[in-house]
Amino acid sequence: MTFSEVSVVIGAALPRSARNHLAWWGTDPKHTQAVWLGAGYQARANLTAQRVTFIRTARG
Repeated sequence: MTFSEVSVVIGAALPRSARNHLAWWGTDPKHTQAVWLGAGYQARANLTAQRVTFIRTARG
């Protein structure tokens, strides 16, 4: 998904840190934005392309 598509799905603009820092998309459950972890996904972001891929994990 593009970052713009993610914004449409969540109904809000992504913060600047999501566009500039890979850590925002990380797998640290302490990051409150990482709701995809609880849904059984990991995020792999490409900041240059402004895209993210959500990958299903065994936990989900």
